[in-house]
Amino acid sequence: MALDTEPKTTQPKTTNMTAYIFFNQEHNLLLCKVHQCAVPSKFIYRHFLDEHDLDLKVRQEIINYASQLCTAEASELVYAPHKVLPVPYLSVVDGFICQYKECNKVLGTLASMKWHCKVDHTWKAKDGEKWTETRAQTFFQGNNNKRYVNLGWRKLI
Repeated sequence: MALDTEPKTTQPKTTNMTAYIFFNQEHNLLLCKVHQCAVPSKFIYRHFLDEHDLDLKVRQEIINYASQLCTAEASELVYAPHKVLPVPYLSVVDGFICQYKECNKVLGTLASMKWHCKVDHTWKAKDGEKWTETRAQTFFQGNNNKRYVNLGWRKLI
């Protein structure tokens, strides 16, 4: 039997699910307060079993609560091209916003922004930087679902 080498997130034991989960009505998503990301409804059970060291009672309370909600999937979210207010319980990250006319795509790494500009706008290094730094948030983790929203402010140095 293989040992699980990935550590689970440890939190103080509590009997209240609200310490771990929040339903964002504006975006119709369940947010994990500990990991600061949305958890798709089909992965609620697995997330709170694998990633949290919770009492069975609390985990069952979360699952029961989640089963009563009809949440949005990553593909159903509409990302605003303009600056938005931060969403509570989501982490804020450094990002880059495309400056090409009417694009405004926000990405989390410089490499991904350069790739975007090259592929979508035929950018070349001689054109100079066609992006600026910004602060951003993403709802979902993972390469397939990671899309960012622009918070419109920069990191303080």
